[in-house]
Amino acid sequence: MAVAAVFGFTGYAMAGSSRPVTYEKTALSGQEIYIFQDANLNPDCTSAGLDEVQATSGPSHGSIRIVDGKVYPNFPKNSDRYKCNQQSDDGVQAFYKSAPGFKGQDQVSLSIHTFTGNARNVLVNITVE
Repeated sequence: MAVAAVFGFTGYAMAGSSRPVTYEKTALSGQEIYIFQDANLNPDCTSAGLDEVQATSGPSHGSIRIVDGKVYPNFPKNSDRYKCNQQSDDGVQAFYKSAPGFKGQDQVSLSIHTFTGNARNVLVNITVE
């Protein structure tokens, strides 16, 4: 599994897990922020198919927008896909925006189903200031 601590997942096929990967984000009230990205790539950096990303719960105090588009992957140096970090590839991104004036804690749970038939979960805890 390849994980980018700041940008969310950039991954390839992996077995599902009952325990979600958790990320912490901070947003200004009413401002949209980037909370997640994912790209499913082959070792030669070609797309291995788009993953399906859905919000399965939350946010309670805002909205989420999920879009397909070009992303720059963030594979670790020990990955055979590390060279793919130099180019943008097809992927999916998620953005969060709190309700105007809201300050406090919010949370989004994402379900990712890969083109290759695997599934995983991501939990994003958001502090809104």
